[in-house]
Amino acid sequence: MYFIRTAIIIFSMGLFNPSFALELYEDSVTNQVFTKPGANRVKLGEFEKIDGSVAAKSHDDNIKDRVTPQINAARANEAHQIVEYKADQAAGKNEEIIKSKDKGSLPAGVTYGKKGFEFKSEDNRFAIALQNRVQFRFAAPFDRDPRSVSQLEQDSSSFMIRRARTKLSGHAFQPWLKYYFQYDWSQPVMRDLSLTVDKYKWAELWVGRGKVRYNNERVTSSGNQQFVNRSIVNDIFTVDRQQGMQLFGNLFPHSLGDFSYALGVFSGEGVGERLNDDNNMMWSGRLQWNPLGGEMKFSQSDTEHLEQPHLNVAIAAATNQSRCTAFETASDSCRALSGFDAPGNNKGQYRTNQMMEEVNFKWQGFSFLHEMHWKEITDTFKTKLQSGRETNLMGGFFQTGYFPPLCGAACPEKP
Repeated sequence: MYFIRTAIIIFSMGLFNPSFALELYEDSVTNQVFTKPGANRVKLGEFEKIDGSVAAKSHDDNIKDRVTPQINAARANEAHQIVEYKADQAAGKNEEIIKSKDKGSLPAGVTYGKKGFEFKSEDNRFAIALQNRVQFRFAAPFDRDPRSVSQLEQDSSSFMIRRARTKLSGHAFQPWLKYYFQYDWSQPVMRDLSLTVDKYKWAELWVGRGKVRYNNERVTSSGNQQFVNRSIVNDIFTVDRQQGMQLFGNLFPHSLGDFSYALGVFSGEGVGERLNDDNNMMWSGRLQWNPLGGEMKFSQSDTEHLEQPHLNVAIAAATNQSRCTAFETASDSCRALSGFDAPGNNKGQYRTNQMMEEVNFKWQGFSFLHEMHWKEITDTFKTKLQSGRETNLMGGFFQTGYFPPLCGAACPEKP
């Protein structure tokens, strides 16, 4: 808003006798003109009506010269402010105000999208997104994944809050310096806390706690799965979440030699332990060829209806020596498969080597995902002549689906 300070003196002398003299006083602090004396007021002189105009009776004939500059200065200031306002509009300084009104009166820098509520600084140096997700379900006749034919006869119908998670993600200081945090209130456990430097897409550095880039089924978020749960193959062969660091990237994009890679080193105890149980580390590697369409994000259904066919083929391997033969994201993440000793003081008891191959294809709503796993567990506490020293496990799955297009609000084109 722009304000004009203008002093205007109007004398309605028709209401007075022509012989009546009017005294005027000027405030020495505010420069305002008054008809009555008072504090800080200096007498300007006496005035009377002469030939239809107001003229000074005293020697102060310069009253007009003293008041007129104030009026002219106010008018000049008004013109200057109008010019500045128009310049600001041209520069787009009022753009954020207009955007906030269009977004439902949200403050500037605040939006709501796929990642939840997103807050950004004006210079885009800092950003944070807040998202909450809850999965409440009823299962009958049982909820646990069966591992044998006898377990199909379970009778334990139940309600449960399967997932109740809060996510914080964003960047700090630079758009390529990203952070990610996730907490699950239903278990409870801190699932993720990581920092990623992704300034260069051919070499991104990840440090913290989170998923190992090993196989698609595990890395894909539970919010992007085709089914309610992951397969029973995942429980046996997953390397799950670990604490450590990873280097990954995409090489020669959009060419026949388009490859993606991931290398990682971790403590190998899952997320439930602060420290490693020995000096051995978990090592992992993944190599993915992208002959059609380029690198795809870790997901399962083709909700985007890709116009061109996309094909990714990958192999991966991991090795670890610890008390664990299986992992799960929980406070007791170091687990034991059936037939193996439960984790305790048996530091470094099991040497685990595993590999997997994967095929992922998507096109126009159709999706196909296949994984084949192999895992060898060696009990180092047993001699080479003892039975049960080495155990070999194999498993795999394939799944396919179709996401129909343009079927109304029930089937959005994009998630």
